[in-house]
Amino acid sequence: MKILAIHSSPRPRNLSHTAVMLGASRAYLAERRPAWRYEETALWNLDITTCDGNGRCFRRDGCTFVDDAESLIDAMLAADGVILASPNYCANVNSTMMRFIERTTRLSHRQLLAGKGALAMSTSASPFDAPYAAEYLRRVLGSYGASVVDVCNIGSPMIVFDYGDTAAGKAMRTSLDAFISAVESPSEHVPEETFGVDIRRSLREHPEVAKRLFRSDERYFAEQDRTMKERPTDDASH
Repeated sequence: MKILAIHSSPRPRNLSHTAVMLGASRAYLAERRPAWRYEETALWNLDITTCDGNGRCFRRDGCTFVDDAESLIDAMLAADGVILASPNYCANVNSTMMRFIERTTRLSHRQLLAGKGALAMSTSASPFDAPYAAEYLRRVLGSYGASVVDVCNIGSPMIVFDYGDTAAGKAMRTSLDAFISAVESPSEHVPEETFGVDIRRSLREHPEVAKRLFRSDERYFAEQDRTMKERPTDDASH
């Protein structure tokens, strides 16, 4: 199994609560599933252009901008499990994570992470429960079609660097155990609710409008349906 963790902390690794949390997460996953491959990417230094709403991804396909966002999306598609992590900024993810998410529209429209496990993580300076960023990331991952589990938010700078036998460590390990289950048995963790536009439903219920607005998605689903119809059945293959 291949796990990809993406975080948006702007701080150097030894000063980043989010990066330290992911380091502890990596160590725990290596202990529980030593054969799994783990990769981690920090968004802060990547070349990710802000989405300008030009609509090319709706009309044709792909994106106008050729930068690190596209290769990172490809890495998400190649992974078996995806972790998104952000510090809490003003009760949400920071602008670095938001800029990347705004470039991932096709993941939501086509639910391209279906069959993959996912975990949303966040850190906050507050010692009180403040999972706002993680809750948002959980909904985003669910809109991608991923099998998501309960969020993990670690607060209070007094303990955030200690993931041993502490409340923070126990909370992190509980979330990672659930994430392991979602990666290995994604059908058991399909979210009941997500947000975003259900393109398949829109194409079915409002075909004239939806086909005009989302031409590239309409072609994608039409090709997918065509491939399914042309696939030989078990009886025909014997």
